Amino acid sequence: MNTFSKHIVLCSQQFGNYWSGLGTYSTNLAKGLTDLGIKVTVVSPGDPGNIKGINFISVTPLKSDPTHGGWISLSYAYAKELSKLQADLIHFTDARESFAYRGNIPTIGTLHDDYFARHQWNPFYYKKDYVDWIKRWFYYSFVNLLERKALKRLSVLLANSNMTSKTISRAYEISTERINTVYLGMNVEIEPINKEIENYRLSQPKLLIVGGNIQRKGLPTLMEALRLLQEDYPDIKLQIVGKNQNIDKMKKMAKRLNIHDLTEFVGWVHPEKIQKYYKDASVFVMPSLMEGFGLVFLEAMAKGLPVIGGNVGGIPELIEDGKNGLLVTPRDPISLRNKIESLLKDKTLRRTLIHNGYDTIKEYSVTKMVNETITYYHQILNSDSYAK
Repeated sequence: MNTFSKHIVLCSQQFGNYWSGLGTYSTNLAKGLTDLGIKVTVVSPGDPGNIKGINFISVTPLKSDPTHGGWISLSYAYAKELSKLQADLIHFTDARESFAYRGNIPTIGTLHDDYFARHQWNPFYYKKDYVDWIKRWFYYSFVNLLERKALKRLSVLLANSNMTSKTISRAYEISTERINTVYLGMNVEIEPINKEIENYRLSQPKLLIVGGNIQRKGLPTLMEALRLLQEDYPDIKLQIVGKNQNIDKMKKMAKRLNIHDLTEFVGWVHPEKIQKYYKDASVFVMPSLMEGFGLVFLEAMAKGLPVIGGNVGGIPELIEDGKNGLLVTPRDPISLRNKIESLLKDKTLRRTLIHNGYDTIKEYSVTKMVNETITYYHQILNSDSYAK
């Protein structure tokens, strides 16, 4: 792979940030490419950090941009900078951010989710799951229309899971031949646990969820399950790590369920400090309503935590129920309560999931992700069919 001598431009909203799957992916990809001696230019509002060998161009989204991360105004900022560059290929690490680009350089985009492709045009569909359901419906409608146009213009799409690929293909009528799955990879250090750590975790049970859009990550269902668990586990705690615009409303929900004393809304935590929450937790739980892949499960597995995920999206491609984690149907607090209890009581099951989790991590390396990505770079550059 190190014979690849082309110039790649990466456009990334969250470059240098490890607090999101997109930021982790973009940064790992850039570093992996430069480590192979490939010429890389990064266009981003992010932080170039200490990655050597990259050419970094800073852009800034408009403050008035209502889209998450300011992606729509960023797409125009990217297009302006790209018009000045000479490159062989442009890789939008979040595919929708290609919206404004109209140049002639071959393009590739990565799909990290299918939330907007799954959009329901009946606004009341969102009412049962989201406190901001009206605002969410308007926003999802808006992004669905823009994303549809952006993705169709790209030469090739890379999806973070087979399910993301299928959903995007079906919803936006994009040929499956243009969408390829490349699983995300992480460089995480496995931390084997010992009997002392396990005894501590089970003596003071703590549930942990980490993420941004906590309603979509299934926090309401998790809080319902916590309410059901508290009678048998009066000392159980739930820690919620991550920032979200609806935190205050989730806190009100915790009070309504009479579990506010059992929940801790930690907020945003620097990646270097988040490790302590993994180490202190007994079970990592994220019963998502929808999820593209879920890198956070790999982080939890690396810390020797048994994991529970929603049986949706790309999660079942990462978690095999009963082998390296447990899967639960979204919006089912009773089933989730029982799954959590099984991991607090059944030490044999815990041991099995934890050790198989260690094996799972090895299958999702950054090296594998980078090499597979370069394969598609070759495919685009060597085929006339991808010409703009």
